[in-house]
Amino acid sequence: MARQPSHPGALIRNVILPETRLTVSELAKRCGVARNTMSKVINERGDVTEDIAIRLSRVLGSTSRFWIGMQTNLNLWKLEQENKRVYQKIERVSVHH
Repeated sequence: MARQPSHPGALIRNVILPETRLTVSELAKRCGVARNTMSKVINERGDVTEDIAIRLSRVLGSTSRFWIGMQTNLNLWKLEQENKRVYQKIERVSVHH
């Protein structure tokens, strides 16, 4: 994956909030989390946890797997970038038939 995947917070900030006309505070309240928690996610300073994913799915009508998938894709990309040299040294095992 060449390009960094989008953080789920970017989707919420750039698409969902404008389309739903919800504020960060309103979304946080509907999700049952602190405004600060939701703000961290929306501003890409916090991850979408499994709990937040379920809450977002209930409020926004999406699936929790969608939100976790976005977060996981980003986390994997970051790890691959940070540890590229280490991972390149790992050799694949051969399977003999």
